[in-house]
Amino acid sequence: MAATHYQNPVIQGFSPDPSVCVVGDDFYLVNSTFSYFPGIPIFHSRDMVHWLQIGNVLSRESQVNLTGNNIAAGIFAPTIRYHQGTFYVICTNIGHEGNFVVSAQDPAGPWSDPVFITEADGIDPSLFFAPDGHVYYTGTHDRATGAAYPGDNDIYLAELDPATWQIKGPKHPVWHGALRESAWAEGPHLYYRHGYYYLMIAEGGTYHHHAITIARSKNITGPYTGNPDNPILTHRHLGQDYPVANVGHGDLVASPNGSWYLVCLASRKVAGRVNLGRETFIANVSWADDWPVINPGVGRLSTTGTIDLPPAPVQQPTATIVFDQPLDPRLLFLRNPVPANYQYPGDHTVQLIPTTVDLTAPASPTFIGVRQSSMTMLFRAEFSTLPATANQVGITVFQTDQYYIKFFVTTEAGQSSLKVIQAAGGEETTIGSWPVHTAIRTLCFRQNGQTLSCGYRNTADPAYHWLDIAVDTRSLSTEIAGGFTGCVNAVFAVGPDKTPIVLRSLSTDAPAVN
Repeated sequence: MAATHYQNPVIQGFSPDPSVCVVGDDFYLVNSTFSYFPGIPIFHSRDMVHWLQIGNVLSRESQVNLTGNNIAAGIFAPTIRYHQGTFYVICTNIGHEGNFVVSAQDPAGPWSDPVFITEADGIDPSLFFAPDGHVYYTGTHDRATGAAYPGDNDIYLAELDPATWQIKGPKHPVWHGALRESAWAEGPHLYYRHGYYYLMIAEGGTYHHHAITIARSKNITGPYTGNPDNPILTHRHLGQDYPVANVGHGDLVASPNGSWYLVCLASRKVAGRVNLGRETFIANVSWADDWPVINPGVGRLSTTGTIDLPPAPVQQPTATIVFDQPLDPRLLFLRNPVPANYQYPGDHTVQLIPTTVDLTAPASPTFIGVRQSSMTMLFRAEFSTLPATANQVGITVFQTDQYYIKFFVTTEAGQSSLKVIQAAGGEETTIGSWPVHTAIRTLCFRQNGQTLSCGYRNTADPAYHWLDIAVDTRSLSTEIAGGFTGCVNAVFAVGPDKTPIVLRSLSTDAPAVN
């Protein structure tokens, strides 16, 4: 059987907390989305390498409330599982109703409205369908004996009633993590193999000290014994300069041919900084003494390698996104979008209605974008034309509501201009301003490492014009900006004038232009 070659990350752009399940020869994977809508992208693959996004689990406002959330709240750490003809995703909505389950017969959707698990406190829930027919919940919460320090968590287990998805019976504290005084034990997943129940978790926090550890027991409620080789995967010992960092929060899956794999999150560094957030990586798994061994003989994530599955390439969507219905599943809105601010006339465009909600507000601005997937890329927004108003209409590289770069057209005292503003720590600084004498129809960013260039086209000239600036993007890294997401490239429209902005397309990672 031919092997499939991979290059990590297998899903680029912010795609943290991956969870995976297999049905026959088909693998399905989900990720966290925090305060972006739609929530929880779902991907399909037949070889664990070539992934295609087939939808979003939370695609209706009735399924998810993101109102008022900061960027790092919202949808945390989904787990996907399949049982007797039905797909299940269990997840947390931080800042609102907490832990919930949704289900679907078709993983592409539609997915049900959520059932909230009222007695399930904490975060990072996971489902386990046991061999004896019982259904179990695992999650993380503060230790029942009281937290002695920040991150002093317990992993707990409880039985669920599958008729109501509510906890029945006691909550069992089953593990505290591998290290003495372990911090942030979270992201639990249960598996059953060769008579053992395995509990795999993340610990150490989601940045440099992140790690994956595992314990096992003959009884589902414990006691669980940690692997003497823990952590089974981490990069914290490789130093701050290693190009792949923050490794942790994984999920195991067995393929139909019996081979095992791990998906996990990790971050690529460029010039020592992480701008793209935590992405989805893959590793081979073998078993020794009934313990999993990640990338045997290597012990860390590999940049390239092979998977013991036949290649199954997929036709990826084009780099250019237009606005047909249903919308391209790659598109993102900030929190629950206001429907009246987006009008779809049926000619492949979207008419954006500006709003006074700006990028710093804990509400939903007029904002539509895509994940940034590379630090060498071109992002381009094509408009019919940009009207001369006092609004700010343009594009942004957006990390959080305190850290972003925006490039926009505005009109003051009768003079239109292009402006570049960089926000850091909530303070905006104008990088430059240039007068405009002809209507603008294209705005674009060109990223090269940690340097961002800004360009435009006007209605009189098809050539691109690049402004004589080079914006340092290190402030958009999670080392500085913090948070749990990654950069998003988006169009925004802010201001009191309600003149519609006709957006024709977005292009991301298109070939560079001169």
